[in-house]
Amino acid sequence: EIGVTEHFRERRRRENEERERAQAEEQRRQQGQQGESAAAAAAPSGEPAAHEASEATADAALAADMQGEEQEGAAAGPSTVPVKVKRKRKGKKESGDEAEYNLGLNRSSARKGGKMHSCEMCERRFLVRGDATGRQLCPACRRSVDKAAADKAAETQRARQTMQRRAPAAKRRKMKKTEGGLLEFDSGLPTLQDLCVRVIARHLDQVESFGDISGQSLNRLCRIISKMRVLDEQTLGLFVGGQDRTSVTLYDCTRIKPAGLRRLVDTTPRLESLDLQYCGRLDDAGLLALAQGLPRLAHVRLDGAFLVRDAAWAGFFRVLGGRLRSFSVAYGGFGARAMRALVTHCVRLEALRVAECSDFDDDSVAMLAAPITEFEEIEQEAERLLRAEGAGKGKAPAGAVPAWQPMAQLRALELVRPHRPMASMTARRVVRGLGKQLRVLDLAGFRDLADDFLDDLGASCPNLQELGLASCDSIGAAAMAAYFAGLRGRQALRAGHGFTRVDLSRCYMLTDRVVQELVRHSGATLRRLALNSVDDNLTLNGVLALGGFMYGAEGGKARLEEQTAGCGCLEELDLSWVRCTTDAALEQILPKCKGLAQVSVYGCGGVTAFAPARAGLRYVGRECDTV
Repeated sequence: EIGVTEHFRERRRRENEERERAQAEEQRRQQGQQGESAAAAAAPSGEPAAHEASEATADAALAADMQGEEQEGAAAGPSTVPVKVKRKRKGKKESGDEAEYNLGLNRSSARKGGKMHSCEMCERRFLVRGDATGRQLCPACRRSVDKAAADKAAETQRARQTMQRRAPAAKRRKMKKTEGGLLEFDSGLPTLQDLCVRVIARHLDQVESFGDISGQSLNRLCRIISKMRVLDEQTLGLFVGGQDRTSVTLYDCTRIKPAGLRRLVDTTPRLESLDLQYCGRLDDAGLLALAQGLPRLAHVRLDGAFLVRDAAWAGFFRVLGGRLRSFSVAYGGFGARAMRALVTHCVRLEALRVAECSDFDDDSVAMLAAPITEFEEIEQEAERLLRAEGAGKGKAPAGAVPAWQPMAQLRALELVRPHRPMASMTARRVVRGLGKQLRVLDLAGFRDLADDFLDDLGASCPNLQELGLASCDSIGAAAMAAYFAGLRGRQALRAGHGFTRVDLSRCYMLTDRVVQELVRHSGATLRRLALNSVDDNLTLNGVLALGGFMYGAEGGKARLEEQTAGCGCLEELDLSWVRCTTDAALEQILPKCKGLAQVSVYGCGGVTAFAPARAGLRYVGRECDTV
């Protein structure tokens, strides 16, 4: 409508001029009529009366005719017809068409029905048939408005096409799903080794033996076959055979029966490391058979063994005893009785991981700390007696119970995502007792941890290299920032000391200051960092801190306070659902993080196909990538 303003102004000016000319003509016409009336005064008195009577009769007939025609055209549809109105001249008889025209209706309009409206823009009167909706515009104004809108839309489309020609469309990176089960970027032609592995996986039923193949290639082939769900009792012999095998990893045991798993005792008697995933068919008898038939077994990982009960776990740990070095269990029962047997008999354990076990509770965690109540002392008394008998000391005399011994060689402790609530006091007791020897600590999912836990963690764990506090959202941001700042003060004289892995995913209280203090403390050593879903309070300043840019807020504006070396050794970074992450932010971070190989950006709409790229860098979860 703005584009036709000048047109309407010119139109109104012309109409005003026509109106002034019409008024002048009317005045001259009235003066002429006054002269004619003076001349007619001398005429006989009967002629004017007869003339007026004839005019009245004609007008009445015309009105009746129009009323009948309007009733006949009442069903006509709505439309608009411009109407020209002429002024009636006095003293001159008009024809029927002229009378209808002066009333704003011609014969066709009157037959169809309608009513007069004034245009909202030019104020000109026009005929509208039916119910009028929307803006009241005459046909001329309506055409002008539609033309202006069409011109504006065309101009916008031309501008958009011009911008698209200047900036070429981003090419969506294609991804492919390999037999390895991972989504990988299509980097070109596969290697000869990859082609051979794929062919073997497709025709596994025709393979009798792999021959001389490296352990790495065998492990990769087993992973691909497990992903294809073709690993069963018939193909199991291809991966577990050999008297000299010391390590076996089976990534999918869902189609292997307990009898098939017990074949490991006969085919690989020198086995030292056993990794069974999705071993839902493993039962109590099968677990005890593995412990008794593999005398060198020292490293065990069992995922999904939900049929194994705590009594079988306790017998398993009694048989293995001090030769067990690392143990990992996930998606099973594993309650307090199993944990008590593990702590009591496997005193040389170096790594322990318990993840998402349904029976694992606060009492199970308390087994790792020294007993402080009579109940805890009684709970562990029987197991300590069994440990003394197993060590060859014979039956302990009555009342003589071996003293509780800590797991002095434990270096890695991961208690991940428990299904039951964990008390902050219990975690503090464990940290006080084992903190000085721990190198890895992961308590992801301990939602009840409070700020005082970080005080004990900083004082008791000076040698930590990996820290996981994912979903520990009860810890305040100020306490977290003070913890990293305190570590920096305590370890100022120890060059090169810092965390190599930190997981703070879903710690929704996280702020910019926490990330800045973490970078100041561990920027030179950090290799893996997870900040998944922490964008409630984290802003762009916190993301830029990874590149060494320490911004502070002063008067509502960001001000660069300090610039450090950033995270130069960072290899993996998870910024998923941190929506302040954009292409521009990554352009400032990547030059400082020269070793960065993988960036996870799920849910980050600001990371597009124009994100900075370089050799060896991979983005995972970008919306612009297709699968």
